Amino acid sequence: MQKKITWIILFSIFILAVVFLSGNYYLYFFKNRDFSKNQEILNDQSQGEKDFLDFSDQKKKLSQISEEVSLIAVGDISFSRGVERIVKKQKDINYPFLKIRDYLKGADLVFGNLETPITKGPEIPNFKMIFRSNPGTEQALKYAGFSVLSLANNHTLNFGKQGIKDTFNYLTKAGIKYVGAGNNEQEANQPVYIEKKGIKFAFLAYNDSDVVPVSYEATYNRAGTAFMRIERMIKAVEEAKQKVDFVIISMHAGTEYTQKPNNSQVNFAHTAIEAGADLIIGHHPHVVQVMEKYKGKYIFYSLGNFVFDQPQSQETKEGLVIKVYFTKDGISKISFLPVVMENLAQPRIANLKKAEKILQRLKFLLTNQDIYFWSDDKNNFEKKTKAVIYDKALKNKGIILKQKQMDLDNDLILENYILENGRLVVVKNLKIIWQSPNNWWIDDFVFADSNNDGIVDINLSLWKSGNFGTSKPFWVKENDMSIKNHFFVLDFIGGAMKQVWGSSNLGEPNCEFQITDIDNDGKNDLIVIEGDYLQKLKCNGNYVAVWKWNDWGFSNEWRSEKGNFANLEIKKIDGKNYIMVDAK
Repeated sequence: MQKKITWIILFSIFILAVVFLSGNYYLYFFKNRDFSKNQEILNDQSQGEKDFLDFSDQKKKLSQISEEVSLIAVGDISFSRGVERIVKKQKDINYPFLKIRDYLKGADLVFGNLETPITKGPEIPNFKMIFRSNPGTEQALKYAGFSVLSLANNHTLNFGKQGIKDTFNYLTKAGIKYVGAGNNEQEANQPVYIEKKGIKFAFLAYNDSDVVPVSYEATYNRAGTAFMRIERMIKAVEEAKQKVDFVIISMHAGTEYTQKPNNSQVNFAHTAIEAGADLIIGHHPHVVQVMEKYKGKYIFYSLGNFVFDQPQSQETKEGLVIKVYFTKDGISKISFLPVVMENLAQPRIANLKKAEKILQRLKFLLTNQDIYFWSDDKNNFEKKTKAVIYDKALKNKGIILKQKQMDLDNDLILENYILENGRLVVVKNLKIIWQSPNNWWIDDFVFADSNNDGIVDINLSLWKSGNFGTSKPFWVKENDMSIKNHFFVLDFIGGAMKQVWGSSNLGEPNCEFQITDIDNDGKNDLIVIEGDYLQKLKCNGNYVAVWKWNDWGFSNEWRSEKGNFANLEIKKIDGKNYIMVDAK
């Protein structure tokens, strides 16, 4: 019995010793291995969070920029005489705009001079100087993208009171604003106000008294056009300038078929700018005339013809389309698209030789913008240039302030997507339904089907700490916690935000990006301007690149020569997409 007790005591001591030694071993193990490693991870995460806060603080010190507003302006438009007959032959009221519509639709605002009433009546013979366009013309103008039309010209009243009132009604029903004409002098002389992306515009239009009968002027009890009365114009400009950011004036004046403005054009344009106008757009000479920069503002004395049946000379078959870019600070850039009329009725892009000839008539020093486009013949991208004016020196962009509306979950209620100070917030029915995480800084977002699955995605260029999230590959031992650029794809479906795809750290940061089918294969591509991480806060573009979705991610398809690129745009002209970038 004593012996049995002794063995029980010895066994108990042994068990206690094993437990004690095991406890010390595991305590040592966790203290010196697992806990130490976890602490390292926590330290890395803490440092990453600190670095991100420093990064976002520095980003917020950059200037905040709103989106630009673009205005396309074209020359004289008439669906009368020969144009009417060609449209009938083609059995398509939209025929005149088929090759240029894509380009026009790429602007926020489109302006032109409608040099014909829209009203019922007889067909107009060739060479007759009274114009009339058929009802339906307004729908073609709407189809082409026109938002504002000047009626202050020498043909608006060709069919009298009924003709001008019909024109008002047809344009109004089509949702197109008109300026420079009205039911009385007050209406004819009042501006049209438009706001786009937070920038406010006023349009005014005037007709020179030496190109029309006196009876074409609107009075207190007579419909008509606004005449170029200097004092009245000054008052209108000054009043409008108090309400808007930019005042734009259309001037119908000059000597037909001459390339230089007359004194009436010059005096009126200069006086308008001195009163506060920001841009003068001229019509009536039917040929492209010189342009001028006066007191820091631009004057285009005549843009020539756009849709007009005047085959008597090469100059009357040519015109100029200008695209003006506005920021809150002023005009930043103007690009030029010379056009040539085909079949008397259809403007198309002028070839290089003719384009240079048309641009020479401006008598103004222009620079070039780089254009890249896909060549089916060469199965590769090619490069050419396009004429522009940079009113302000190109500089790095600040942080983007942006707001868009979409119904991504298809419930017939629009969501508001607001990007401010790197944070994207989604608002619906006045309630925040989603916002980006605190540890993301979003540079920009674009709605597009980037992975070609038939669903419109929210595509994000963002900065964050950490190469991977919960999806870190098993073969990667360390997670790079530095602040790097990423590209994420999200879907908003059924009221919930879902991450479809997210990149690891990009090799080079994306300064800007757009999404479209750039190589005509029926699938969208990711087009980017790439910088480098030494720039981090202010991204200077080194390359233009095209990336293609391949079911698991994006792979690089093409990269340009090294340069200094900014202001990425995708422009569609006659069914073909072009990459346009400013090169410093």
